[in-house]
Amino acid sequence: MKWLTNFEENLELVFSRAESILATFPDLFRNPALLYLDKFHPLKENRSKNYICYLLPFWLNEEIPISLTEVQRITTANIMGMLYYHLIDEAMDNPAQVSKQQLPLAQLIHSELIRSYSGLFPASSPFWTYYDKYINEWAHAVTYENEQDFFHENPVRIGHKAAPVKLSIVAVMLLSGRESLISQLEDAVDLVLVTLQLLDDWQDWEKDLSEGSYNCLVSLVQAELNLQERRPTVEEMKQGIYVKGYLLRYSKKADANHHALFNISSSFPLLYEFHAYLCNQLEEGAQQIEKDRNTLQRGGLEYLLSQQMTKGR
Repeated sequence: MKWLTNFEENLELVFSRAESILATFPDLFRNPALLYLDKFHPLKENRSKNYICYLLPFWLNEEIPISLTEVQRITTANIMGMLYYHLIDEAMDNPAQVSKQQLPLAQLIHSELIRSYSGLFPASSPFWTYYDKYINEWAHAVTYENEQDFFHENPVRIGHKAAPVKLSIVAVMLLSGRESLISQLEDAVDLVLVTLQLLDDWQDWEKDLSEGSYNCLVSLVQAELNLQERRPTVEEMKQGIYVKGYLLRYSKKADANHHALFNISSSFPLLYEFHAYLCNQLEEGAQQIEKDRNTLQRGGLEYLLSQQMTKGR
């Protein structure tokens, strides 16, 4: 996992930098901001790991060098963006549970995002045109995901929920004078973001189903069961995943993305390796379910005994 281990020291530095920024917030928001940042620390146990948000600038910098100071500034901006959009998404998903401070905190963090990038790019820079583009992609994705079946109709929209991550592409390429590469990298990162969402949706399908949120795996099972007027029940989902093998079919979507990314495997190998890691996680989960299903088919008693022996250890 060179895409992670090679940059652990840098991650410590940029998260310390982010902590220093959040520590300047007014008293009412300082501790909530620092606690929220800690939830995403990549080098601590039991934290939410949004690796691409804070590693993409470093992966790009390996092939298209800019100064370390610039990379750290871009990464810090990405961290602020990650915090901001998570706070906004939470407010949209569960408006009844939003605290009085959450939206003001989000705005304070957003101001730091803009301040970080404004120090690198003046108002006349094309950076801000790309900024508008990605915000529009994000806005469309979060607004219409429950009205349009992105998984079947327009898969790239799945990844657009994290479209602002692509700001680091633009930042690195503009600072290095390689703007011509932006389009190719946009397409590549979109594919990675789609696969990342596929993985998240597999892990969160029960939560999303209960909350009525869009979920790619739920969409696949719904289509396979030809349920046109309603979503699957929990039992139908479990039947589809554990009995009918739909997760294996689902993982093939990620494999197709990986094949499509082959053209960047030599030019941006760490991005490609990260995507392979995502695909492996999804495929390993699907293969384990297939293995358990085959064991059941060979003999339920043998399977039950093996499970009981495992629990007794």
